[in-house]
Amino acid sequence: MNEEIFGDLAIEQASKDRFGVSFAISEVIVRGIQTGVASQATIFKTTNGQMWLFIASQSPLLLDDVQKIVARMNLEAELFCPPHGETDYFSRIGRDKFKGMFPGKPIVSDDDLRYYRKLAPYNPALIRLGKIKGEIRGYNSQSKAWHKVKDYNYSKIKTI
Repeated sequence: MNEEIFGDLAIEQASKDRFGVSFAISEVIVRGIQTGVASQATIFKTTNGQMWLFIASQSPLLLDDVQKIVARMNLEAELFCPPHGETDYFSRIGRDKFKGMFPGKPIVSDDDLRYYRKLAPYNPALIRLGKIKGEIRGYNSQSKAWHKVKDYNYSKIKTI
């Protein structure tokens, strides 16, 4: 029990320090789901009713890796919180990677950066969820497959 409370406090503190997002966890839906050989995730609800996913890994993760994990867990992301609340983080990294690959080519549109944005380092990751599609899945490293961890439905009601 104490480890769970410590884990919740650690997530709250990491969210505040690394992402500039402050909240209090009211309920943990699933804790420590394996999402890869070296990564784990926790899904929780805050006191204001938002659902969040926190992913941490011992090895480096990119935004692309995190997006794939979210999809394979059977979740839909509403917002990928950028580190330190830097709203332009993923675009800035994408521009830098694009310019590194094509130094003389101008960036004409946002579509030019779509691939390069996904190469931004993103570990740990904090994602606000928009939907949980009925079952939450985890990765089994022995069978190298995704399996059901828990049945859970959640859908954010969109307001105007």
